[in-house]
This record gives sequence, C-alpha cells and structure tokens, in this order.
Amino acid sequence: MKIVKLDSSVYNKIAAGEVVERPASVVKELVENSIDAGATKVEIGIVNGGLDEIRVLDNGSGIDREDVKSAFLPHATSKIKSAEDLAMIKTLGFRGEALASISSISMVTIRTKTEEEDTGTYLKLRAGVAEEENVCTMTHGTEITVNNLFFNTPARLKFMKTTSGELSEVKNVVMKLILANPTVSIELSDEKGIIYKTHGDGLYNCLFAIFSKELCDNLIPVQYEKNGISVYGFAGKSTYFKSNRSYQISIINGRVAENQSISSAISTVYSHFMMKRTYPVAVINIALDPAEIDVNVHPTKAEVRFSDNNRIFSAVYHALNDAVEKDIAETKLLFTSVNDDAEQTVKEGNLIMQKDSIAAAIPDEPYETVKRDILPKNGFSVFSPFGSMETFREESHIEKGIIAEYKKLKEKEVQTVMENVSSYRIIGQVFGTFLLLEYEEKFIIVDQHAAVEKLRYDKIVDEYKKGTVPIQPLLYPLTIDVSPAEYTIVSEKLGQFRDIGVEIIPFGNNCFKMIGVPAILADMDLNVFIREILSDKQEKESDLVKERLAYAACRSSIKGNTYLSNEEIASLMDTYFKKGLPLQCPHGRPAYFVYTKKDLEKLFKRIV
Repeated sequence: MKIVKLDSSVYNKIAAGEVVERPASVVKELVENSIDAGATKVEIGIVNGGLDEIRVLDNGSGIDREDVKSAFLPHATSKIKSAEDLAMIKTLGFRGEALASISSISMVTIRTKTEEEDTGTYLKLRAGVAEEENVCTMTHGTEITVNNLFFNTPARLKFMKTTSGELSEVKNVVMKLILANPTVSIELSDEKGIIYKTHGDGLYNCLFAIFSKELCDNLIPVQYEKNGISVYGFAGKSTYFKSNRSYQISIINGRVAENQSISSAISTVYSHFMMKRTYPVAVINIALDPAEIDVNVHPTKAEVRFSDNNRIFSAVYHALNDAVEKDIAETKLLFTSVNDDAEQTVKEGNLIMQKDSIAAAIPDEPYETVKRDILPKNGFSVFSPFGSMETFREESHIEKGIIAEYKKLKEKEVQTVMENVSSYRIIGQVFGTFLLLEYEEKFIIVDQHAAVEKLRYDKIVDEYKKGTVPIQPLLYPLTIDVSPAEYTIVSEKLGQFRDIGVEIIPFGNNCFKMIGVPAILADMDLNVFIREILSDKQEKESDLVKERLAYAACRSSIKGNTYLSNEEIASLMDTYFKKGLPLQCPHGRPAYFVYTKKDLEKLFKRIV
C-alpha cells in the first residue's frame, strides 16, 4: 500500500472534526482566544443556533497586522514557544488548531487592531484560503465572524441538532465561560435578543445572571486554601439538590474541565444528605501550580489530569465539607427549654413539661404531696375486694387551709418556672406524624420520624468513628442461612459489620450466626434487618457503613402514624430538639419546614 502525504485541505478537515464538533465548539474557542488576549468585555452573537453565523467581538490586545494571516495557519500560536512550555500552561488555548480548523470548514472574516496601530486589519477567508485583505477602522480588539459553518463538509451538517438544540449547546458553553471568568463582562444574544449578560462584577452576580433566584438563595460560599491549593466558589446547601449533575461545574486555573477526583469529593461530602437520584450544586474554582496539572489530554481540553489526585480530592472535600457544616450549624434551629434551676423544679420522670402540662398538674399535686408529707395519717382503713388497702378520711378545716396555702405557693413557684421557659410552644401533633411548634414568631412543622432518625444517626456515626458502638449480645443467637453468593459477600464484610455493632460469625456451610446487634436495635425485628444487610450490591465500605447506620437509625426511630402525648412531645423537645433540629434525615428527606408570621399572613392574603 502506497503512503501519501495528505493535502492541507484534507488534514485540516480531519483536525476540524475533533476541534469543531458543532457551533458551540466555535464559540468556546473564539471566546477563550479573547480571554487569552486580555479582554475585559466579550460580545457573542449567533444566528440559527450558530449554524448560519457566529460573531465574537472583544476589547483584547488584538493581532499585529503582519501576524493576521499566520494566525489561521495550522499549529500557529502565540501561547507557547517550545515543548517545555507544555509543563506550565497558563492560557486557555495553546495548540494552534482552533482558527485553522474553523476557517477550513466555513467562511471567516476578521477585523483586528492593536493599541499601537493607527488602523485595523481586515481579512476574509473561505475554506481556509484568504480571499480579501484590507485595512479597516475600529478600536483596539478583535472581531471574528464565522458564516455557513460546515458549508464544505455537508456530511457533518446531517449530525447537527435542531436550531433550538444547537442554541442550548451554545448557552451551556457560554454559561461555563461566564462562571470561569467572573471578572470579564460577557454578553450572548441571538435573533430574539440578549440571552446572557454579565458585568464582570464577581462570581455570585454571574450566578444570579444565569440561574434562578431560588438556586442562588440556596448557595453557600466556599473558601479554602492549603498546601498550595486554593478552592473557592459556591455550593448548594445540604437541603438543596438537582435532578442531574449539570449544576456541578469545576474550574481549574480558569478552565472549565472535568476530573473524577473532584466529582468524587463533591459526592462524598453530600452523600449523607442526598436522596437517591439527586445531585448537589457546586461551582468551584481550583487554583494550583500549572506544573501539577496536565491539560493536554483531550482534543477539546474538556478533561484534565493532576499529578496528585489525592491532594485535589482532599482540598475539594475539606472546602465543601467545612462550608456545609458551617451552614448547618448556623441555620439549625436550637431550642433552650428552661434554665438549670427551673429544670430541677419541673422534671418528672425525666420529662420537661410545657406550660400547659405544668398548669394541668397543679390541681392534683398539692393534695397528694401534703397527704404524704404533712397531714396526719388518721382516719380508718378497709381492705379492698381486690386485695389493696384504701384509706378513707374526712378533711378538716385546718387541713383544707394547709392545702390551699400549699397550692398558692406551688402556683407561684410554677409561675417563676414559666417565666424562664423559652419562647417555644408545642401546639400539638397532626396525623400522628407531624409536630406543630411555635418559636419566636415562627411556625414550625416537624417530621417526628425524620428528625429523630437524623439525631440518632449522628449519635451512631459518632460512636462508630470513636469505635464505641455499644453491642447488645443476643440471648438467643439467630441462625442465618444464605446462598453461596451471599456467603462470599458477608464473609468479606464481617469486620465492617462488627464496626457498626453487628456481630456475625461463620456457622457451617452457607450459614452464619448473629450473636450481637447494636444496642439501639435490640428491640427491632432482626429478620427484617438481616435481609437488609445481606445485600448483593458490591458496595464500597463507606457506602455500606452509611447505609447500614442510616438503616439502624431509621428502624429505631419513632415512626409516622404514632400519636404522642404532650408530655412525650415535651420529652422529645428536651432530649432531641434542644441539640438543634436536624435539617434532614440520613436519606435526605427534610426534617422540618419553617413559616414566619409574615408567610402565613401572605398565605391568607392579610398582606400582599
């Protein structure tokens, strides 16, 4: 077979096939060139989704007149000079392929001027061949217009999406460019008008210009720096998620790119809060020494590699985790039921009784206390038919006076207690599932199961991390028959089960014996729990621990459709909610919603 050297018109089209996939690719390459040229303002205009026309105008440094034609030659670039420069890439472009590839499959005109030149340069190319060159008037910067994209590669046109589909791709690319360059004013428009417009006034304002107010209201700032790696940006709250990963954008040294270590770090931080098939929001910038990153691994530079993935994972994880934990601590509702002295007064059976409960206890308590501790034990006794002895007596006027005076003293004492009670008030419970509370002009609806489940989960996780999960030995060990596949899975994870308080030992062929469970699960249906832990999923250890501990907390918590008395609700308030209402359960479901007085007034049209 004879070997021939391909003509430039052929290999340029081949190169274009990798670099220019669709109109969005052209927009990306041209805008990145503008940013590399130091532009602080970039205007992008497209027609028919970019297939008919793409125009990019910037106020960058421009191109010298003698270099304009060279800019469209293959592998011609101003970004690097030698192979050694590849180890320290600081620009978005560097390969010298973009302009040559774009011009080879379209009609391109360029107007450009440097600040030092008196006039600008105009050049028109068709399929990569210069057709017209002249001078022009313009301020410094560059304007490139691309018409009839793929006009000489009609096969590629067959694979384009509809106009709206290509417009969507362009919007997605420009969105990422805006977020990666928050100090650059970028405008995108089409035949119908302006789509995006930012003013280069910071990342949050860029986010607000692109996304909904709802999303922006659910963002928290991220700021972290250690070991030469800086991570900053915004991330979603632990209660806010989307149905896909498109809201996770990582920017490395100003370049939007993907990396598995970054994605894993984001997922790990939010794994304790997410429901299934939901994904966190994160727009983060990562800055590090260019020598530690390889951007030359993908034709469109959409993927990067790091010299040390563990360092990147650690930096992103700690940056996001610190931000999320800080937000949870600041937004979590905290209740202080009563002060220390008051608690000693109203505690009965380790219950903190609320105002209504305290008041209800007053009428009966004085008589019983006086009878036991003060009044003489006179009268006569008879034996009940049921075997117990009952005492009958008639109160004297003196006794009645003592009781009345005692009651007044107790009422005064209770009033003192009630003055120390914080402003929360238990309204009641509905559907045996939701607790209704009033707290500092807020109306709070609590899912009793989700709230208790999360607090118990946190307790078990804390015990797990300390290696102190209390184990309850089973009086009658449970024999577990399993399939050969299940036997292999469980055998490999005996240590992991033991760490979370589940003691399982081999007991013959395809059989185990459960001899101990977490103390918190002692009263649970163990047969149900056994089927849960005998999962055939090949889980990572962290996933197994999370899921099993969450399951343990779930099964040991108060269920829905469980009606509680006011005293039981008050006990929960003291035992659990005083530590701070959790935002959601371990499975990601919300634990409570808060409505202000103003919210309710709006709901009932009392105010507008």
